[in-house]
Amino acid sequence: MGDRLRVGVVGAGMIAGCHVRAYAADDDVDVVAVADPRTDKAQRLAGTVGADACADLDGVLDLDVDIVSVCTPPHSHADLTVRALAAGRHVLCEKPLAGSLADGRRIVEAARASDRVVMVGQVSRFEPEHRAAKDLVDGGYVGDVAMMLHSMTAPLPGWSEGGWLTDPRQSGGPLLDLSVHSFDYLAWLCGSPATRVHALAADSPVGPSTYTLTTVRYASGAMGQVEASWAHPAVRGFRAVVEVSGTAGRISWDYDSIAGGAMFLDGGETVPFDPLGERGYRREVAAMTHAVREGTPSPVPAEAGYDAMRTALAAHESLRTGEPVDLTTWKAS
Repeated sequence: MGDRLRVGVVGAGMIAGCHVRAYAADDDVDVVAVADPRTDKAQRLAGTVGADACADLDGVLDLDVDIVSVCTPPHSHADLTVRALAAGRHVLCEKPLAGSLADGRRIVEAARASDRVVMVGQVSRFEPEHRAAKDLVDGGYVGDVAMMLHSMTAPLPGWSEGGWLTDPRQSGGPLLDLSVHSFDYLAWLCGSPATRVHALAADSPVGPSTYTLTTVRYASGAMGQVEASWAHPAVRGFRAVVEVSGTAGRISWDYDSIAGGAMFLDGGETVPFDPLGERGYRREVAAMTHAVREGTPSPVPAEAGYDAMRTALAAHESLRTGEPVDLTTWKAS
């Protein structure tokens, strides 16, 4: 491998754009390919960085890339990741790792059998506040973690191709698509696996189970509360609230308190100024490229992505049965 890394991105939607811009921010990375069955979308995104537009993964692999970023709907992650690994490429796979436990296991097994870096795009780990809280917890500043809250609420996302994200059969709804961030982050934060989940959900005018609340027990004894919503008013936008309480202290923050400001228009519209931008994706991609260059372990290994996805799918099982799910014994039917 030369000093410069060659990257291909599979998918040309919103998250793919975040990946492309994050890679392009590194002067030693060339985004050489963007692939999407909608070639017009691939051409538009590829054109922003002077990359070639392709129809599929085969076209990306033909351009001799070092890294493949998989930014497609979850049901396609396993096939794309396994094929890219078989072709000798490193892979950054967007979360959730997959849409089913079987597909998740395929990725984990392929990653273990490969000498390539396989990283799951759990971007919350790379947001500065989230990272700072992890460092404080690891430093013992809050003592033993006892209770954690992770809340992400937003209006129904409208950017997915053909509306796949708002179809719970394809995306898993907010409990899989959104809460998988929380399930990964909280287990990583307290350094302990989830052992029990119990989920509740409510329907809303935008769809079934678009407001969810999940309680989680961890092997350490810590508890977590995970809130996710796609049912909040569109004018409100995305909001995150996080709190960590321990035997010696508490950490809390929210994304409203660090907003840069807002513009209030005569017609009643409020336009927020978002200083957060795509900083988490830049840090995530930088961690990936560092691991590839230095030959170090994956910053977020496939096993971690699998555990977060499994917790989310167990929460879905809890919704179905109305009962808690014991993750130490649970096997999906």
